[in-house]
Amino acid sequence: MEDNEKRFEQDIESFLTSERGGYREGDQKTYDLEKAIDMDKLVSFISSSQPKEWERQVKRDGEEATKKLYKCLQTNIDNEGLIYVLRHGIIDRGIKFKLVYFRPETALNEEVIKQYNSNILTCTRQFRYSTQNTNTIDMILSLNGIPIIALELKNQLKGQSIDNAKSQFMYDRNPKELIFGFNNRILVYFAVDLYEVAMTTQLKGRNTYFLPFNQGSNGAGEIGGAGNPIGDGEGYATSYLWEKVLQKDALLDILQRFIHL
Repeated sequence: MEDNEKRFEQDIESFLTSERGGYREGDQKTYDLEKAIDMDKLVSFISSSQPKEWERQVKRDGEEATKKLYKCLQTNIDNEGLIYVLRHGIIDRGIKFKLVYFRPETALNEEVIKQYNSNILTCTRQFRYSTQNTNTIDMILSLNGIPIIALELKNQLKGQSIDNAKSQFMYDRNPKELIFGFNNRILVYFAVDLYEVAMTTQLKGRNTYFLPFNQGSNGAGEIGGAGNPIGDGEGYATSYLWEKVLQKDALLDILQRFIHL
């Protein structure tokens, strides 16, 4: 039973951190709990994808380069929102930085392919998010050091379901924490079990409103009832979430084209 309970999370992580999934296995060694960001990873992305701009930043600000970058980034997020900043980048006193490179329209330009591949997507299990307590979130997906997706994963083999995941988000997560700020860090919260998925974009305590994120009983695009198709015994009924929605290319396309405030 114990192995089966852990296997659900492990299988999701295993797919996401595979070549097909496109993520790296994450850790929190350089994650800043107070700032709710991993600036080391963001700087690593910027310095590899935009070396000339980062060289100018370091030449100008020296040891303060990362601190100044964060201040500019957070000011822009506070003013414009994370979605806008991810799509348009920031300008730090005349130096423009992109925070993500989206998939190019053509594969003919080697430079833009290289920039796209420089994105650092990480999948981190049991993510500690607070300076106030030692609570953890089952899984966080981050883009270039910025946490953008939260998942609470529940397993019926443990007597739990998405209702337990919803309750965690509603009652155990303080919406005032920076990481939970609306359009500031995490953009979507998924409650997931073996059979169903629900989602919300904003935590409001007991007033948090979840929407079903299922395919329907006969599959996506087919007439049917609620829920998801019952599988044939192989895989999970909810595997479409990480295989088709959270997979690197799919997620970046969603961020670029389909998320609207």
